[in-house]
Amino acid sequence: MEVLVTFLEGDPDQPLVTGCLYHKENVVPYDLPANKTRSTFKTLSSPGGKGYNELRIEDKKGAEQIYLHAQRDWDENVEHDQRIRVGNQRHDTVEANALTELKAEEHRITHLDRKSEIRANDHLTVAVTQHAKLGTAQFVEAGQEIHYKAGDKVVAEAGSELTAKAGGSFVKLDGGGVTISGADVKINSGGAPGTGTGIAALLPGLLKAAGTDTAGKTLNTAPINQAGAAMSAPLAASPETAPTSSATAEATRAARLGLQDRQAQTLINAAVRGEPFCEVCQK
Repeated sequence: MEVLVTFLEGDPDQPLVTGCLYHKENVVPYDLPANKTRSTFKTLSSPGGKGYNELRIEDKKGAEQIYLHAQRDWDENVEHDQRIRVGNQRHDTVEANALTELKAEEHRITHLDRKSEIRANDHLTVAVTQHAKLGTAQFVEAGQEIHYKAGDKVVAEAGSELTAKAGGSFVKLDGGGVTISGADVKINSGGAPGTGTGIAALLPGLLKAAGTDTAGKTLNTAPINQAGAAMSAPLAASPETAPTSSATAEATRAARLGLQDRQAQTLINAAVRGEPFCEVCQK
């Protein structure tokens, strides 16, 4: 990788990597200059993953876009409010199940028509009561059966007319009286009422919460105007690599400091004399 290096307060002893640069081995993600208006942050999956995460910003006039690609999961945690405004249309496509849980009220207003299509079954469970108010009319059609059942009572009320019709017979109630019409009208003549299928509503599935990984650590303050302070500080050893003696520890520390000194001198030469330090650039 080729990096862009600056220096704190112009001090060559305090180099600071401020960015990553493309070169002939790590090329730009989009062809140039055709895509010169795009700014891209793109990372490849670990070796063998064959995927990538990408944040792309397109600034071309008339085609401005912010594009986000997550190779696998995308988790969000908002500690307070979230507000989204879409100036035109919104399209959502979920290729598997969609699960939503609202732990308080839901308020929704649709100013024009609402069109919904369910291509399989629809299950609705209401814990207490359901109220539906229609301004003009309601039309319900079932291919085979409609079954109403109440634990206490069912009341059907109409302002001017109520009709029950089946098999060529009907009963009609209106302002003129009650009309019963059928091939044979039976009253207290035995028989049995019809039965319905009964309800079998299903409950929704369980949701998975968004990831709650611990946030990254905060960086320490840079040692401004303290040249060599970082290199002269003691090096902490991990339990796996802890030295077995003070002599070994001193030798390890000296070796690391020697490497750091050589790296620092390379950056100093790059700043003062313009000497390249990228192996790819020198090929």
